[in-house]
Parts: sequence; C-alpha cells; structure tokens
Amino acid sequence: MRIGKSSILILCICMLGLTACGEVVQPENKEVIDELAATASSISIEKDGSISSTIVEAFSGSYYYEDGEEGLKPMIESSIDEYTSENAAAQIKLKSLKVKDGVVKVLMEYGDYQAYAGFNSEDFFAGTVRDANMAGFDLNVILKSVSDNTQISKPELLGMGDSHIVIEIIENTEEADQIRVNCFDEILYISDGVTTVGKKSADVSLTDGYRIIVFK
Repeated sequence: MRIGKSSILILCICMLGLTACGEVVQPENKEVIDELAATASSISIEKDGSISSTIVEAFSGSYYYEDGEEGLKPMIESSIDEYTSENAAAQIKLKSLKVKDGVVKVLMEYGDYQAYAGFNSEDFFAGTVRDANMAGFDLNVILKSVSDNTQISKPELLGMGDSHIVIEIIENTEEADQIRVNCFDEILYISDGVTTVGKKSADVSLTDGYRIIVFK
C-alpha cells in the first residue's frame, strides 16, 4: 500500500540527499510526538473521516540539511499548495517533520480519503461499505474473518453496509514492503496481503493486489 508514502514527498527527500540531523517543525502535542516515535510508515483512519499519514524513510547522501527555501519543509508545502490550488476542496496539512539519526519522519493530515488519494496518486478508499459500492469499487472479493477464519463474499459484505472499509488497489510495484493501517474501531475481515497486529491495526503488503480491511 503506497498509503502515506507519497511519491512527491519521497522524491523531495531523495533530492535533498540528507545526512545530518535537524528538526524542521516542532511537534504540536503528545499525539504528534507519538507519531514521530514510529519506526515504520503508517496511516490512521479517523472517525470523522480524516486520515493521518506518517511517512518514515531512511536517507543517505553527502549534503548537510538546512531549513530554508531549498529545504524539505518548503518543498512539501509547495507540493501541497500546488495540489490544493487545483483542488480547492482538499484539506491537506503538514503537521510535523523531523530528521534524526538517518531517518526522516513526516506527519501529514488529510481532510478525507479523496484528498489523501488525490495527493498521493493512489487508488484508495476509506468509508462505509455502502459508500464504497456506490463509488464503484469492485466488492466481488473473498474476505477472511479475523476471529474464526471463516470467509465471506460479496453478498455478505454488501449486507454490512454501515461497516467501514479500507480499499487499496496496488499495481505495477515491486516493493517487498508493508505499511501499518490503524482503524478507529475493531477489524472484522481482511483480504489476502493483510495481517492483523491488534484489534484495530493491520500490516498491509505493498505488493500488487486488491487489499481490503473491513472494520466496525
């Protein structure tokens, strides 16, 4: 799942060739500090429909990092401004950015899944099962229960219209990596390529496939 791993942001990091440590934006609260303590990229689906994305990337190069016009922060903010100038309804914010010990960690917030999907150029959905079906996503899938390994197919899934679903369609990637998805309620069913790591969190494979998480 290229979830939260915006190609724009990663390109900015690679272009800078960072090697030294520096802090660009001071964390605003404990939640931000907790996010920055993460060791892997993740996204969090919030109850109000917003999405928080934490990007964690190692870097290497031969240049010392400085916060200025050519720094990472203004590059990311410029990408946000460019996108929102063409998509006025999109709410996107750089919450924090930290570079330390050879790792850059970026915390982003998106007003809804459309803003996340559009900015990151991903085929992604987060909402109710009913809304996913109305949006035209293919729900002709087989999902496995996390409680007893029983399976459900499209008819049973459509009968859970008020339950929530995360969909990511991954194509043309060779990444042998994964990303963590944090849901605001208990996970019920998962597709192939998804492994639960708690009642409300799952690791999702970044290899090609149709990845689905269904939660309460």
